Amino acid sequence: MKKSYIIGAVIIALAMVMAMYSFKSTMTTYVSVSEARVSPRPVQVAGIVALGSKKYDLQNNRLIFTLREDSGDEIPVEYHGHKPANFDDVTKIVATGKYNTERRVFVARELLVKCPTKYEQRVKGQ
Repeated sequence: MKKSYIIGAVIIALAMVMAMYSFKSTMTTYVSVSEARVSPRPVQVAGIVALGSKKYDLQNNRLIFTLREDSGDEIPVEYHGHKPANFDDVTKIVATGKYNTERRVFVARELLVKCPTKYEQRVKGQ
């Protein structure tokens, strides 16, 4: 076998290993609230916003709310950034981030919101 083929195969193998490692390190999994509290890695938690728990600090650009999952378990969430435009109409939310054990709050780096569509009946043709 030629030396250039061996070098090429090694380079391709290293590139594949690096790609798999990068993919695995950026992947965040869905977990329950109790699992999020003990996870050392960033995770995704899904649920609804508990009634009366929304607070937005305009000066510090910080959104604080309590996320309640289907089981009824709750976790306080803090998000630094602009409040999503449709946050007040949200039916379900996914917070991506990591639980801060010292402050006892889930610090979200990203919020994905699902809102009821105003045009749902039109889409169905009714």
